Amino acid sequence: HVNPKRVLVIGGGDGYVLSEVLKHKSVVHVDHVDLDEGVIKVCKEHFPWGKAWEDDRVKLHISDGSSFVKNTPDGFYDVIIQDSSDPFTW
Repeated sequence: HVNPKRVLVIGGGDGYVLSEVLKHKSVVHVDHVDLDEGVIKVCKEHFPWGKAWEDDRVKLHISDGSSFVKNTPDGFYDVIIQDSSDPFTW
């Protein structure tokens, strides 16, 4: 997408993908959805990009990603990134 404004990140509790998304000046809003608040707390403290969640453009949702998407209107996001593990590969 050339000019993304609204982005959804599912998973990625380490925050790295979120921090990369925020580098794009066109982005005005990011919903970050992750199941594990504990992972996010640890990563905020220990990773150099841990301040990404403090950006005013970010709204963190501790929730199931598929449930979150089901309650989102079609076409709301310009970009959707799924940064989660595949449970079928474990």
